[in-house]
Amino acid sequence: MRMTATGEVGMLEGVQAPPHGPAPAHSLHSVHTLERIGLDEARRLLDLGRFYTEYEPLVSLGSGRTVAYEALARFRRHDGRLAAPDRVLAALDPDPGLRLRAELSLKLHQIEHAPRTPLFVNLDPHSFLRAGDARTNPFLTLFSWSRARIIVEVIESMAAADAARASRMFAALRARGLKVALDDVGAAGGLLTFDALAEAHVIKFDKTLVPRMREPRARALVKTLAGMARETGARTVFEGIETTGEFLLARDLGVDLAQGFLFRDRVRAVERR
Repeated sequence: MRMTATGEVGMLEGVQAPPHGPAPAHSLHSVHTLERIGLDEARRLLDLGRFYTEYEPLVSLGSGRTVAYEALARFRRHDGRLAAPDRVLAALDPDPGLRLRAELSLKLHQIEHAPRTPLFVNLDPHSFLRAGDARTNPFLTLFSWSRARIIVEVIESMAAADAARASRMFAALRARGLKVALDDVGAAGGLLTFDALAEAHVIKFDKTLVPRMREPRARALVKTLAGMARETGARTVFEGIETTGEFLLARDLGVDLAQGFLFRDRVRAVERR
């Protein structure tokens, strides 16, 4: 990957986001019900197809253009309220087969309706490894045949026991020429390992770091990691950007892309048909 004169990310270079309409009212700052989601309700949401995809823009800090999107799963309960995605997916964990089915269904919808730009997708290493080996894994087939260039996000704040699974997933993705993003870097309880940093093509700084940018040491750390990423051919994203001031600060720290509520008018939502 290389940088253009305008500061665009090399692998996202030359991408012009398609026209978009106004963002749906629930975009970015969606209000999810925090009630408990049980396995039976989660299964019904999946069976009835009560999910859709929201595409959140990643914006170049050099040019201000949308150069990629992140695909985010959204679930709607029977009364029309949104259910927190992490709670729905967690409710499926007792049934590994159902969780795998959910991940495949969500990714298929996300990729099928993706804008013609690079696309960031989230994937749980457990589900990925459960789906098959490097030859038969359906996620690899889906990602490889996508018309959009896929960057697979792995949560950085995973438990130590998951690091080995993530490493195996990294290796399988790299073997297919797919890119990997390390998500939630800097979040409380994170596990920032040398291998994870060395293997990631994109480093995404967690939104909880935004208010900490008032601290000189925190700014210095972000600036150092951004410089390290650039020297090694990786790129960086700052999540949770809500104001123009935060956008300019992220740019001054050498971060490549921004993501957050500031760009709410560029969000795209695609319902299931």
